[in-house]
Amino acid sequence: KQWYQRRVAITAGEDSWRRSWEGDIYFNHGSSNSTGVTFLVKSNSDIKICSHKIIVQGRVSLLEIEHDSTNYCLVNVYCPNDNVTHVVESTFLNTLSRTRDDFCIFGGDWNTILDNNMDKHGGNRAHSNNNRQILLHQMMADHGLCDILRLCKGDDRIYTHVNKQHKTQTRLDFFLIDANIVNFPLCTPDISHGFKSDHSYISLTVQGTPVNRGKGYWKFNNQHLENENFVNEVRNIINATINSDHDSKSGLWDVIKFKIKDFAIRFGKKEKEKKDTERKKLIKEIEDIKKDTNFMQNDDLRQKFFDFESKLDDFIKQDINGAITRARIKWTEEGERSTKYFFGIEKSNAKKKSINKLIDSNNADLTSHTDISNHVVNFYQNLYNSTQSN
Repeated sequence: KQWYQRRVAITAGEDSWRRSWEGDIYFNHGSSNSTGVTFLVKSNSDIKICSHKIIVQGRVSLLEIEHDSTNYCLVNVYCPNDNVTHVVESTFLNTLSRTRDDFCIFGGDWNTILDNNMDKHGGNRAHSNNNRQILLHQMMADHGLCDILRLCKGDDRIYTHVNKQHKTQTRLDFFLIDANIVNFPLCTPDISHGFKSDHSYISLTVQGTPVNRGKGYWKFNNQHLENENFVNEVRNIINATINSDHDSKSGLWDVIKFKIKDFAIRFGKKEKEKKDTERKKLIKEIEDIKKDTNFMQNDDLRQKFFDFESKLDDFIKQDINGAITRARIKWTEEGERSTKYFFGIEKSNAKKKSINKLIDSNNADLTSHTDISNHVVNFYQNLYNSTQSN
């Protein structure tokens, strides 16, 4: 896949571009010859295009794709040369608030740098667009994104833009990627000469599948406590366990916790299956009513439609409340809730829990998922098998 910027601002040139490329092109035209971004997909590519969205006219486009059964979200960014942050804010808000489970790759000309020491040579030490720089660092920390070129090149001084007038070199063009992509079998960034441009070309080669996740740790769903049947059964479990033989109070407590957990998992699965069935039934009822184009003029159909929608809203509200709890959002206001926002935060938090790098006892960096897993297993095996007390 290739991304282009700034040269596709005029709609009259679309036909020429399509004839030259002979593949799919997704344009985002600006208002002048100096803005515009686009995605180009090769005709023989096995990439499945899921959706294309313009986030900021002439500045930011989003392309959702699928490749090798893995979902990606590609975001092409061209920021203005000023210290205003609205383009970056819109970029991350619209991208990270989606409910689609995928790996995000942001790339383009950000018109700022990430590191004043490593990414700039000549002129003032700090870049003038520092507000955008601060915001980018905040987004990277909050959402588990990494500067893949800096991660691979270390302290190498590499620049993508040369200003002949001010005699400065800067790295304005870079990729910010989901940190989990780093563990893919192939994830290689590169910079090459830009033909007839004061910017270099940046590229990123990604191939492979994501790390297989385990079940994770179980967390009790406190919404079960509002269910009378659940509470009564838990009481029965506690009473039956207390009346049975046990070696110690601590042993009794462990058995009670284990039995409650086992019951809660089974209860939660049944409740989820039940709710999913009811939700699908409501959606079908609503769609069937909407097939009658005059249903709003029919009192009975109209009332059924409102009743079904209200019940469906209750299901969605439960999902939102669960997402708010899991995402650890401390404050929300009724009527100001965005389903996509909370689910997006929850998904981002889950990805941040992944371990992408460890340093072993020999001070060697472990970045392979297999190496990390083996090291963790060996570490705890040795720890609990040790006969020495510390």
